[in-house]
Amino acid sequence: MARSNLILLFLAVMAFGFAACQTAESPPLVDEVVVTDASGRSMSLVLPVGGVLSLAPNLTEIAYAIGGSEHLLAASQADTFPPEVRELPAFTSFPPDHERIVELNPDLLFATADINSPHDADALAHLGIPTYFFSFGDIASIPAAMRQMGSLLGTDGEPAARAFEATVNDVIAATESLPRPRTLLLIGDDVLYAFGRESYASEAIRAAGGENLTDAFEGSAAVVSDEFVLDVQPEVIIILTDEETFTANETLQKHPTWSIIPAVRNGRVYAIHPDLLSRPGPRLAVGLAQVAGFIHPELSESE
Repeated sequence: MARSNLILLFLAVMAFGFAACQTAESPPLVDEVVVTDASGRSMSLVLPVGGVLSLAPNLTEIAYAIGGSEHLLAASQADTFPPEVRELPAFTSFPPDHERIVELNPDLLFATADINSPHDADALAHLGIPTYFFSFGDIASIPAAMRQMGSLLGTDGEPAARAFEATVNDVIAATESLPRPRTLLLIGDDVLYAFGRESYASEAIRAAGGENLTDAFEGSAAVVSDEFVLDVQPEVIIILTDEETFTANETLQKHPTWSIIPAVRNGRVYAIHPDLLSRPGPRLAVGLAQVAGFIHPELSESE
């Protein structure tokens, strides 16, 4: 399936999921249960939860994707998508403004174990505000979070989760029999930050049909050198950047020795907006389809 068709499929099914969530008429059930989050914290909650605050932008996007935006009491400085999130009252999530959070009086905070501090959660728990941590070690944890957040908010996370999984499965099916070009994913092109092999982003490169070169590094994060790049000779380079005028020439000016590597010689240095891969949320499926198109342009040529 061509890259553009994959993106259209994802957006169409997600739209159906949003509509399904918003038109559900069955009254929510109220129940007090003990839940345990990804950090191992247990808490007693009355479900469905009422007002919440999201301390991470990917969790905000998930809340919107599952039809739970009406539960969000405010948006943090990091929340940028969907655009209507900016219509919410504001608060600071990093570092968390405890006074403002108490003023907003949420029933629950959503956090991610990957970026939010347990110490902040402890301090807020003493103020009577519990924090539920999600974790995103792999792609499958994203639809799992949609379903879990749906159960906490009393919305149906299943349509969004299934739409996400369908796009991922379509990308894998479209690329699994194709050659696997040596692919380097970088977070910007100044200091060469990258993802280690235990990250969802590295898994995304593999799912999109590439040989992920930073699988050489354990853990979820890595910093690579020019020497490493010259040694592994990437055939495809993908750079996370929000510069609308980005060109491969800029990268070459910063790293002139790269002129001999295949990706540069063959014009296969690509840019993608950071949010599509650095945020483990609904839009990662769209980013995955774009990455598959970079790695395998023959998918677009087959339209």
